[in-house]
Amino acid sequence: MEVQLSRGGGIGPVDIRWGGIAITVLAALILGGASGAAGRHYLNSRVAPPLPAVTRVQAQPIPTVGPGTEVTPAALPDHILLQVPFTTQAPLNNWDKHQESCEAANLTMLLLYWGHDQSVVIDPHAADNYIKQIDGWKSQPDLNDTMLGQLAEQHYGYSYRILPNDPTVIAQQLSAGRPLLAEVRTHGLGNPRYPGYANHYEQNGYSVPHFVTIIGYDSTGVWLNDPGISWGRGYHITYAQLAHAIDDLDQHHPALAQGQVLLLIAPEAKSRVRPGTI
Repeated sequence: MEVQLSRGGGIGPVDIRWGGIAITVLAALILGGASGAAGRHYLNSRVAPPLPAVTRVQAQPIPTVGPGTEVTPAALPDHILLQVPFTTQAPLNNWDKHQESCEAANLTMLLLYWGHDQSVVIDPHAADNYIKQIDGWKSQPDLNDTMLGQLAEQHYGYSYRILPNDPTVIAQQLSAGRPLLAEVRTHGLGNPRYPGYANHYEQNGYSVPHFVTIIGYDSTGVWLNDPGISWGRGYHITYAQLAHAIDDLDQHHPALAQGQVLLLIAPEAKSRVRPGTI
């Protein structure tokens, strides 16, 4: 089996060469038909189950007064897991056309989340349309955190903040129902499902710049929606692993580096000041 890794962390086309044994071919046809059908329907929102232990949170826009980044409830929950609709960056399995689409896929997930879309997995055709449109707005193949925030601000009217990568900050924002983005290097995430993966210090050409969405946290780490692989919905990594993946990006792609930071993209709260009262 040959697996081609596409830019932005995606898994590209798979070329399978079967042996010449007839019974193996027959078994592959029978079993492959069932597994192939399951694979084709993986991104169908009607069959994908919600993630276990999803928490109900009232999503709060960014305040217009003050720093707009601090949330101070009486006590932060031990864990939060937000239901953020998922898509890969190649929802129609057209990885060759979406090698640089991780920014667009993450922004698509945020758009539907803030639009109160209840999908577990975004309809593939709708997701593909969003991704193609956003890709057309990009100024270069790989964006840094600030550039992606500016794109969301310019085209969708959202606000953005660059925040420190800190467990307390993550807990504050997610407890307010605000997912966060992290710019990382793919193999630094420690997910062995990425092709070419041997360990999270891998330095070969497989590992590339990438964005992921932080959708949850607990005492040990965070849950991610990772559009770079089909198995990227809702997997968990430690806080140390997240920090390593960001450092890995900064070391190998200094033009994108902004340090140990996260990106908040969200609508801004409407002002409650009545006209003529100032």
